[in-house]
Amino acid sequence: MPDDHRRPVLLAVLGLVLALVGIVGYFLVVFELGGRLPGVRNEAIPNWLLVALGLVLSTLAVVRAGRRLVPGVLLGANVALAALFFVFLYVFAAVPAVAGPRVGAAAPAFTLVDEKGATVRLEDFRGAPLLLVFYRGHW
Repeated sequence: MPDDHRRPVLLAVLGLVLALVGIVGYFLVVFELGGRLPGVRNEAIPNWLLVALGLVLSTLAVVRAGRRLVPGVLLGANVALAALFFVFLYVFAAVPAVAGPRVGAAAPAFTLVDEKGATVRLEDFRGAPLLLVFYRGHW
């Protein structure tokens, strides 16, 4: 294969690799650092920049290659991966908005076990200042 025909293919492969690094990198960071840095789950901007750069390189490869099949197939794979990443992040993993209790409403009665194994009831704190913190936890 002459160099003139090989360059667009290599450019398209590089574009696909960059997109894959962006997508796989998102999941690696979320799974490894998600517990310590919960904001990384919702901030995929660096990953999208890699995916976008990969799409630009793959598109450039198709433009330079003319009617060559391989760069076009690689661009199609790159677009499909970017679309799947988008659907996963913003359709499947989206948390629907739910109306919570109104401000000032009394909390429902509940009982929990504390870190020492003792049972604690919300009613035990009635009339005393109390701060309740609820979090979604680590996923």
